[in-house]
Amino acid sequence: MEGPSLYLAREQLRPFRRQVVLSAGGNTKTIDPAQLVGLQLKDVFSWGKHLVLQFDSFALRFHFLMFGTFEAEVEGKWVTGDYRRSREPRLALAFANGRFHAYSCSIKIIVSKAARKDYDLRIDIMSRKWDERHVSRLLKAQAGEQIADALLDQEVFAGVGNIIKNEVLAIAGVRPTRRVRTLSSAKLKAIVRETRAFSKQFYRWRKKFALPKHLLTHRKAVCRYCGRKLLRAKTGKRQRWSYWCSQDQI
Repeated sequence: MEGPSLYLAREQLRPFRRQVVLSAGGNTKTIDPAQLVGLQLKDVFSWGKHLVLQFDSFALRFHFLMFGTFEAEVEGKWVTGDYRRSREPRLALAFANGRFHAYSCSIKIIVSKAARKDYDLRIDIMSRKWDERHVSRLLKAQAGEQIADALLDQEVFAGVGNIIKNEVLAIAGVRPTRRVRTLSSAKLKAIVRETRAFSKQFYRWRKKFALPKHLLTHRKAVCRYCGRKLLRAKTGKRQRWSYWCSQDQI
């Protein structure tokens, strides 16, 4: 799940704030779910690819990895993450106004009464405190990296996943294997700006379950601009799938 999907999840789950955990289960080894029973959920927020549930003296940080997801019944309405659930939840929580199940994810305990303060919101692609200039400086410092790897670096673009990476490079007309140092300052600035803009659009499409039909290259066969067959390969150190047009992305 990418940043926009987690940003939406935090909106969907906010009715659980100030609710007390009535029951808890799941196969997590991070914490004994029974320890959560009786605790009040103080806050729900997202940062990058993290979903965070804040309790009194600690928080639970969820990272949904490659294909993790969640489902929740919130005040009688069902909401879900981006992928199908697995058989058994990693963690299941029940509240008076609904329930939350997290699947195929990593859970970490953050010992803090205010975990939100520990995150750098300047690099979070969905945050109101996003700082374009700061992110641009961080990107330029990745001079020797392939642009595809730099976009997936969560210390530069918190929340960018493979979908956003492929779509932004298609819009910017940049080949994923280009080194950051080979791109002009203007082009790098355009990539940073488009990453933010596309992430916001991703959120609006995802909210309406309309994301797939709007994608240009991710898991597509032909280029929407010129009709050529798209190239497909695992690129960079991260070896994530990239899709690009040999004519329109140089």
